[in-house]
Order: sequence, then C-alpha cells, then structure tokens
Amino acid sequence: MASLKDVIDGQLRQLLGSSGTWFIDVGDRYFSIWIESTNLDLNRLATWGKTFWQQWQRGNFLLFVAEPHQPFPYWWKSWSVASALPQSTQIGETVASDRFIICGLGSLGQFCIQSLHRFAGEHLALEICAIDRHANIEWEIPQLTELLSEPVIIGDCRQEAILKTARIDRCRTLLAVTSDEATNIATAIVARRLNPNVHLVVRSSRDNLNALLKKKLGNFLALNPTELPAPAFALAALEENILAVFTIEGQQFRVLQHTITADSPLVGTPAHHWQRRHQRLISIRTCHSQSSIFQPTRPHRLFNHWPPDLCFQAGDRPIWIERVQRVTPSPMSEPHPLQQLLQWVRQFPEQVQRFWQWIHRDRSRELIFNGLWIGSSLWLLTAILLRYNVPKLTWQKAFAAGFILLLGGFGDVFGGLDNDPVPPWLLVVCILVAIVSLLFIVGILGLLAEKLLQARFDFLKKRPPLPAADHIIVVGLDRIGQQVVQLLRAFRQPLVLLVDNPEQTQLFEDLPMLLGNIPEKLPQAHLETAKSVVLTTADEMLNLEAALIARQATEQRESPIGLVIGIYNPTLTNDLQDLLPRARPLCAYALAAEAFAGAAFGETMLGLFQIDQQTVLIADYTVAAGDTLEGKLIGEVAYGYAVIPIFYNRHQQFLGGETSHQFLPSDTLQLTAGDRLIVLATIDGLRRIEQGKMAPRRLWRLWVGHPRIAEAALEIGNLITKITGLPLLRSRTFIQQLPAAITLELYEPQAFRLGQQLQALAPVRLFPLADQEKG
Repeated sequence: MASLKDVIDGQLRQLLGSSGTWFIDVGDRYFSIWIESTNLDLNRLATWGKTFWQQWQRGNFLLFVAEPHQPFPYWWKSWSVASALPQSTQIGETVASDRFIICGLGSLGQFCIQSLHRFAGEHLALEICAIDRHANIEWEIPQLTELLSEPVIIGDCRQEAILKTARIDRCRTLLAVTSDEATNIATAIVARRLNPNVHLVVRSSRDNLNALLKKKLGNFLALNPTELPAPAFALAALEENILAVFTIEGQQFRVLQHTITADSPLVGTPAHHWQRRHQRLISIRTCHSQSSIFQPTRPHRLFNHWPPDLCFQAGDRPIWIERVQRVTPSPMSEPHPLQQLLQWVRQFPEQVQRFWQWIHRDRSRELIFNGLWIGSSLWLLTAILLRYNVPKLTWQKAFAAGFILLLGGFGDVFGGLDNDPVPPWLLVVCILVAIVSLLFIVGILGLLAEKLLQARFDFLKKRPPLPAADHIIVVGLDRIGQQVVQLLRAFRQPLVLLVDNPEQTQLFEDLPMLLGNIPEKLPQAHLETAKSVVLTTADEMLNLEAALIARQATEQRESPIGLVIGIYNPTLTNDLQDLLPRARPLCAYALAAEAFAGAAFGETMLGLFQIDQQTVLIADYTVAAGDTLEGKLIGEVAYGYAVIPIFYNRHQQFLGGETSHQFLPSDTLQLTAGDRLIVLATIDGLRRIEQGKMAPRRLWRLWVGHPRIAEAALEIGNLITKITGLPLLRSRTFIQQLPAAITLELYEPQAFRLGQQLQALAPVRLFPLADQEKG
C-alpha cells in the first residue's frame, strides 16, 4: 500500500512536472510541503492544497513556495484544525498583591494613583492607601477614589501614628509626593525607621541631599517632577525629526524620525539594513501592508511591531535611536620649555598690541589704566624723595610711607616723623600726592558704581533684538519653562521669552525677552513668522488664551504654528485637540507620574519623552537572582517585553578581556544576576517585566542540510545556541545528525536572523508551524 508521502509525490509530479522540487516534512500534528520554484501557477497550487487538506484534516497542513536555495518562502498557505499544535507558553498569569502608600494628594499624587493602576493591569492586584493633610480634596481625575483600597487617611504623613495606621509595616513602596520637599524627606526618614525594607520614592529637587540620603537610607529614589517632563515640552516645540536627546553613562543618544518620500533612495530598502552598531530601528509607521511569515504577534505595540523582512515604501515613517559618536582628540606632545619661552618672546609685541587695543576699547578701562600708571609713578617718586631727604630712613620704610600716602594716609606718615627734619617743600609735595591719589580713588569708585547701576536699570537695552523668523516663543519661566529654555538653547534654537513677572527678567539675560501682559505682548513676538509657541505658565486658562491668540494670528499661514500647551486638567486633552488641531497639550504631572509609577515598582527612571502621543520611559534595571530578567537573552527581553535595550553592563568582565559594557547591545547576550540593563519602555513594557509576562513565541521548523564545508558544522551549532538560547548540548546533538530538522520556539526577529546567518553555512529551510498567537 502506498504511503502518504508517495501519494503526495505522485500528485505534485502531475501538478508541477519538472518546474519545481519539493520536500515533505511530517510531524505529530502537522504536514508541511516545501516547494522550490521560480515559476508556478500559485492559484492552481492553492486549489490543490485546499482539496488535499479537506481529505486529510488531521492537523495543520502547511504549503510553502520558495526560491531555490533561499531560507524563507515567498508564498505560503495553511489550513489548520483547532488546537492541532501545542500553544506557546505564557508566563506571569498569576495574580499578586502589593501595598502602596501615597503621601500627598495634589495633582502629582492623584496622577500617581492612576499610573500605578495602569502599570498593574489586570494581573497584579494593588492595595493603594492615600494620606493627605486636608479632608476637602479636589479630585482632578473622575472616579479616582474607586482606585483606592480604603478611605483617605487625614493627617500629617510625618507622624508615626499616621504611617502605622496606613500599615507601613506591610507596604512595598511609599511615595512621598507632597508639594513640600521638607515634608517628603521627613516622611521618608520616619518610614525607613518603621519599615527597613520599604522602597522609598520621594519628590525632591535637592540633588546633593538626595545623594546623601540614598547612601544613608538605602532603597531610596528621589525624582524631580519639574525636570522629567521638560524634554517632552522642548522636543514637541521643535517639530523636527528629533524626538528625544538624552545621555547615558556619558554617551549621548538621539531618537529621530524620517518620512520616506517617493524619490528617496530608501524606497525598496529592507528594514533590517537599518540595524547597525551605532543605531537601532525602534518603530515604523507604515502606510502599506506587506504579506510576511514574520508578522509579529503584537503589531499594535510601539516597539518591534514590524516584520523584519519589511521593505520601505514611500510614506513610511521609521523611528530610530542612534548613538552620537564622540570624537576623542589625539594627544599632543608637550613642547620643550625653551621652545615655549622663545614662542612667548616672539609673540610679546603682538600681545602688547592686543592689550593696548583692549584698553582703548572702553573709556573706563582707559581711566583705570591711567590711574594705575600715575599712581605707580607717584609712589616711586615719593619713595625716592623721602629716602634722600629724611635722615636715617630706609628704602623699605620709604616705600611703605609712599604707599600709605597714595591711600590718603598723610597723617599716618608724618605723624610718625615728628622728630625727623622734613623740608617744607617735601611736605607740600606729599600733600599734593595724597590729594591726587584720593581724587583718582574716588573717581574710579564712582565709575564702578555707575556701571553697576547701569547694568541693573538698563536690563532691556542690553538684550539682543527679537529674531525675525523661525524662532520659538516660550511663555512663562517657572521651573518647567526654565528647563525648556535650557534644552532649546542646547539645540541652538532662536528664542523669544515672554513673562509677566518682573523678577523673572533677571533670567537668561542673553536672550530676547518681552515683559508685560502676556495676551497683549504675544503678538509683538513676531508670531506670523515663529516656528512654535511653548506655553508653560501655571495658569491653565492663560495658556489656553495665549494658544488661541497665536492660532488666530497665524490663520493665513500655509502651515499652522506649532502649539505646545501646558495643562493641569487631563480632561481638557481631547477637547483641546478638537479646538486646536495639531496642538500638543501636555500635562506635566501626568508625564512625571508615569516615571514615579515605574519607580514605585523598584526601577530607576532616568528620563522620559514622547513618541506618537505615548510616553516612553528610560528605565534602569539591575538584574537580581530569580527575577524576570535573569537567564534571558537580551533579544528575548526586547521582543518578549516590547522594550528597546540601549545599555548593558556585565557585573563581571567578559572572557578574553573584552569591555564589560555595551551601548545598543547585541540580542545574543545573556543576562545574569548583577548585570545592569537600561531600556526604553512604555508603561506596558515595564508592567510586563514586573509580572514576567512575555509575548508568546511562535513554533518554527528549521531544516539544515549538509554544511558547505566540514568545519562549518560546529559554527552552525554555536549560531543556533547563540541566537535561540537552545542548550549547547542539544545544538551539538542536532548538528551531528545533519541533514535534520528541529522545532524551535522563537520570536520573529530571532527566526529571521537565524535563517539569514545559517544560509551562508549550509542549505536552510525555515518556516512557522502555526499562525501568530494572540494574547
């Protein structure tokens, strides 16, 4: 009786003739056919495949067509019976419970409660207890009380009795986020005494004190909510390709975006070519669909959501992170001291000429210089006259007496010479010297006082003029506004500052500034030609009014002016987007609260920025024994948790003396306890790491033929272990049986990289055994 393979061979021979070759792989609950051909009637092949499956129907039937000697198919069809293949395992479905205490229910405290619940998701039960000094709390977020596990405790969070009522002994994390930093610090000290293990997250801007307390208290983290959201405001104002700029371990990173045009050389370029040692592709907003066996399991995520074999088309918008190369100056040898002396002698006339020009460039410098040389001349003349006309007077005493005369000390000098015969003419000369020196001293002091007063009262005259075009207007110089100005200056952006507080006029004296009523002064800032307006005042309605004025004044422009609006009521966000299209309303406390929420779960937040209206956090992890990162490849962390690793530091030196840290590390490095990993993550990614909930892998079938050279067999086994994490012993056993096939659980980028690298060593066929999992 003919076997199933013989039947398939006969049918395919009739269907394809000599136009292709095929390979059949039969598993426990699947049947796959791999056809290699460049010219097939794919519709006819699909009809045959469906007919065969209807007759078979015992599992998954997979039909693939590939170019000869290529590892991946260019066409495929699959027909499956439900539950034909085992599903990939998911980790972290257990429900845990943690207790958090929030001290202070102002804007930041309320947003922290909301962010904690977003962080926890469905699989982590939270107990949140809140403490506030006053009972009449104005809730800015509707139904926020439903997120609390118990009624708000009214009292001073610095008191032991209040913290004990909140059950500090059972608390995982205490967040002290009141508006008074002294209260926050005091609360942290009391909480550490009551619970030595509680994790402390404190709102504080005192960097030196924070560093000292971290050493003394341990398990302590201080964050400044006015610094965290400032980059989001500044970068939103640029409206350029730069989405973020930050520094990690002295190395600067930039996050950029680019829209591909029809005439761009990137059209048709594979996306995986973008991955280099100094840059990583982190997101693609594509306007076209591409059929691919590598379609990720979670295409809705911000990171790693595109198939690795994607080719760019016009309209696509890749977003990538790149490491800015640092240029190290070449060391220069020190010149010989004699050469330095000769060079100084040769340059002396030129230096004298430059000094003389510098003196004559300012009238006050001339007066001071003339006073110095006249005073020195009078000092020398007086010392000589006293030495030769007063008996037994030494040169030392003569010069001392002359210097005292220059300071107006006539009585001090001649009061000590009562018994010495002093000629009358010499006495007259000394009186004239004292008078002249006093006149010079009084004149110079008056000149300096005039300069100081002029600098104080002529503030506006010394500021540069307003730029004519392409400038950014920053309204308000509170803490966030000051941070925004500093960041924009680093980007060398022309700025205009607009304030209504006279005390703020002393800030940024080298930048143009307008002082007065903001709605009245805003049109004077050259709105018609400005690039964008950043509104950071503490008055939400004033920000809205200024935004409406700016948009109305620029209605005739081809492109609307960019608006970045600081808000404090989160319900206004959607309304403002309807009222002011393309405006960027940003809630500073909502942005900062996401960093506080991530820090509450034990992670160190180094900063945040926004991509496509989503907040991206820069999280610093130290791998602990038994946690959800230990033992995993960096690639598994990246694709399973949907994060972007940007820095890796091994707690021990690599073998061979290699450096222990890497920027934009390789996917093949394995994490061990004590290693440090810094990642870009959304709050969803942080939550997944906390819960150990990785995205499901897909089942892949890998067939490897005879190695092209005998020495390549060992390298094939090493590559499989390196990319997939498969135990080395199992890889070595597999390569001893070549040609052979093996089933692996992999993420799509891992499978793509594996096929690409193996095809240079041996014939390879790689295909999925199941459709994408959903979860």
